[in-house]
Amino acid sequence: MQDRILEIVVYLMNQLSEEQGSLNSIDDMSDDLRSMGFTDKEISSAYSWLLNHFEDYPESFEFRDKNNNRKSFRVLSDIERKIISAEGYGYLLQLRQLGLLTTEQFEMILDRCALFTTDPVSSDEVKLFASATMFDTASTDLSSPVWIDDPENEAVN
Repeated sequence: MQDRILEIVVYLMNQLSEEQGSLNSIDDMSDDLRSMGFTDKEISSAYSWLLNHFEDYPESFEFRDKNNNRKSFRVLSDIERKIISAEGYGYLLQLRQLGLLTTEQFEMILDRCALFTTDPVSSDEVKLFASATMFDTASTDLSSPVWIDDPENEAVN
C-alpha cells in the first residue's frame, strides 16, 4: 500500500510543481486519483503525509521556474551504476528533485539498494525502498538494528 501512496504523492508534487505551488482544486485532483484506481484511504494518507512533510521540510515546497534547477544531482560511482538501473536512478532523482527525499534519505536508499541485492535494482524496487524510507516513522537510520521474528517467536538480530 505504501508504494501506491508514494505514487499519489509523486503525482501531487508534480501537479504542484507544474502549477508553481498552487492548486486549483483539490477535489478535482482527488477525482482524478479515484479515476486512476486509488482509494479514498490512499488519497487521504497521501495528503496527510504531504502536510506533515511540509511542516518538517517547508523548503521542499519552494517551487521555482522549471529552467532554474534548485538542486544539483548526485552522480553515481562506477559500482553504484552496476547496482541500480538507469530507470531506478531516474526515479530516485525525481523524488529528490520534487523535494520528497532529503539528501540523507537519498543516500540511505542507495545504500539499501547495495545491501539487499546483487542485480541492478529496477524502478519498482526503488519505489519499495523509497516508500519504506519515506513512510517509516519508527527508524530511518540504517545503523538501527533490524529485528526479525524467528519461528519460535524469539527475536533475532
